[in-house]
Amino acid sequence: MKAPGTRLDSTTENGRIRVAFLTPSLSPGGAERQMLILAATLPAARFDIQFILMSERGAWASEADRLGVPVHVLGLSGPGCARLHPRCALAAAHALRRYVALTRHVDVVDAWLVPAFTFAGLARLFARVPVVLAGRRSLLDHYAGKAWYRRVAASWATRRADAVVANSEAAYREAIERERIRSERVALIPNAVLPHPVDLADRHRRRASWGFGPDDIVVGCVANYKPGKGLETLIEVATRLRDRAPRLRYVVVGEGPLRDDLEAATARAGLGTVFVLAGQVDDAREVFPAFDIAVQASISEGLPNALLEAASAGRPIIATAVGGTIDIINSDDVGVLVRPGDAGDLADSLLRLANDEDLRLRLGDAAQRRSLDFSAERLAESTARLYERLILDHHR
Repeated sequence: MKAPGTRLDSTTENGRIRVAFLTPSLSPGGAERQMLILAATLPAARFDIQFILMSERGAWASEADRLGVPVHVLGLSGPGCARLHPRCALAAAHALRRYVALTRHVDVVDAWLVPAFTFAGLARLFARVPVVLAGRRSLLDHYAGKAWYRRVAASWATRRADAVVANSEAAYREAIERERIRSERVALIPNAVLPHPVDLADRHRRRASWGFGPDDIVVGCVANYKPGKGLETLIEVATRLRDRAPRLRYVVVGEGPLRDDLEAATARAGLGTVFVLAGQVDDAREVFPAFDIAVQASISEGLPNALLEAASAGRPIIATAVGGTIDIINSDDVGVLVRPGDAGDLADSLLRLANDEDLRLRLGDAAQRRSLDFSAERLAESTARLYERLILDHHR
């Protein structure tokens, strides 16, 4: 659906399409990594890129600065803005005015994540943007626990978007089958991964910083400490295998609201020296070489960047068969899929890999080859074709 009075001169004088990536912030995260990859890879001769951040810059905004991509902040933050609260009204009004001004000469707003495309859909009543995209990079159950008015607003905004971008087969099917969005309005564009150099000296340093030795088998998980990531299941697995596989050590790289609960659970299980909550890092790609086995225990996923990065680093992977994970691990040769929430299944698979170094090497090599299918060039060209098609449709 187009806003009334939308411009017809929808490209700049030099013929480039003007694109704004809209997202809450450039704090470290999977969607944020994909936006930065696109900003670096979309052909400069065809596109002008800028970031519009809803709340704050975030740690990765400096990467956009290094790319020479403008970064604007709407300032939609403060007490009450995470909920329906009168104190947020003034901040929302200011953010809307700034958004309307910033998008006055924008052709495409690519709104990543639910808060962003909800805002973009509501703002379409005021902003004269020819094309708005809604990014579906998680499954619907990930948003099921949100307040009813947020779910209603997100659903309404999705239908106001010109296209919905799904990054996995599962999200693509959900958009069509559960949200009843016409298939021609849904685009499937998988995530990309950028290879990161392996630093063996850094591998040893990081393992030592976690308290692990060279002979330990390190099971690594990159995940935020929040519900749905299955970290409680991983603690249960560590407890079950403590005596059966004494060389196994566990590290979870991330941060989030469940830290206190997870620390209490590891303490109750007596896993103090075995299970480490390592906290957040600026670039998770740097930690994967320090793992011997990469694990994902999530209950729900879109297309997880952490698994792509583990694969690119040549790590053997054990992951739950949810969402877009099965798009990455598409055969038994690439990795091991387990049932979500099943500590026994995960423990058995982990024990098998811990006892078979050759299997770990084979799976790691296969995962690395598989990661080559998720190139930045493929992401950029698929996205570029979508932008250009939508602009062409707008002119018709």
